[in-house]
Amino acid sequence: MSSHAISLSLLIAATLALTACSSAEYKVIGKTSDSPACHLSHSICVETPVFRRVDYAKDEMLITYDSQQPAENTDAVLKKYKLRAKRSDTLGAINTTMITAATNGQDPYDLVKSIKTNEKDVDASTNNFYTTAALNRSDASTYPLGLTGAETARQRTSGDGVIIGMIDTPIDIANTAFGTNVQRVELIPAGDESNRLHGTEVAGIIASKHPRIGIAPDAQLIAISAFSTNPVNPDERRSNSGLVARALQHAIDRGVHILNLSFAGGSDPVVDKLVAAALKKGIIVVASAGNGGPGAAPAYPAALPGVIAVTAVDKGESIFSRANRGDYIDLAAPGVSVLTTAPRGTFQISSGTSLATAHVTGVIALLKSLNPNFNPEALNATATDLGNPGRDRDYGYGLINTMSALGAR
Repeated sequence: MSSHAISLSLLIAATLALTACSSAEYKVIGKTSDSPACHLSHSICVETPVFRRVDYAKDEMLITYDSQQPAENTDAVLKKYKLRAKRSDTLGAINTTMITAATNGQDPYDLVKSIKTNEKDVDASTNNFYTTAALNRSDASTYPLGLTGAETARQRTSGDGVIIGMIDTPIDIANTAFGTNVQRVELIPAGDESNRLHGTEVAGIIASKHPRIGIAPDAQLIAISAFSTNPVNPDERRSNSGLVARALQHAIDRGVHILNLSFAGGSDPVVDKLVAAALKKGIIVVASAGNGGPGAAPAYPAALPGVIAVTAVDKGESIFSRANRGDYIDLAAPGVSVLTTAPRGTFQISSGTSLATAHVTGVIALLKSLNPNFNPEALNATATDLGNPGRDRDYGYGLINTMSALGAR
């Protein structure tokens, strides 16, 4: 996809490019519940298809096993398949140890098939890619807070007492719109300004102090960096399932109440299990519906059961033209030509389901601040119906309505 430069002298001091990417192509080849790791005593198994993803690292793969199992068993598997362990991570939320292994020139997909077929003590998967879900546009506007009633709700609460985790690119913590409530956790280096743009945009909508941008300025935001510039496509911000899994585990360990996942990809066995574990712990998970367009495949993790899948609308409540469509869509929120924070203390006008996702996360923080037991199902029941009557493939239940949800809390 292309990115469009923006020049708005009064609002924008710097222009950076970011590309939105569609969900991966894949083929169904089985089910995760049939894999050996799903029969391990402490594994959480998600009944989702195993896909042949085409967007995975070609030089490494993931080996997972029950953390109570002796490491020697896995060492034998690594040796048998001529793999080299690059790092080991404990994913306590699903009682799993994850090995990122170099494949030494072998096709990771072929190795996954062999290991799943022949090994009973471990599971294997390709190290799949995810991309952020925003793109730059023109037409500055600060309509979002008024459109959903968040501005009015913010007069009653500012999100204090709520802990939000976001997994994204690094953010520019030096932006004066961020207060001490925003913390940066770096799983990858911060990199240059372009590498920090997407995360800074998303964080600004969720919890910046800017009165026209930040929705929950007193919520605690833990910004975990797991996405960086794709060396093949410098306009794209990309991560892999190993990094996303580590970030999810960190967020769960920190006791977050809400998880903002403004990225999209295909289904992944490790990431899907961790998202299921987060939901089981009562964490509200909000994810981007994806920017692949009307014909795109469902985007994950948004399409997982229990995750709030968010699409984007403009100030006229029309659907974002590049948004995914599908039965998994739950809510719509402002995500077209949205003013938000950018690196070096500047501001940016961007579009995409990433920004709509951040808006919903901020609103949930306001509601949860007033009622720690807030049930996000109330958002579906109180949404402003758009498109066809009832839930539909474009808008889900409709535009998030903060004040109606506040009355239903």
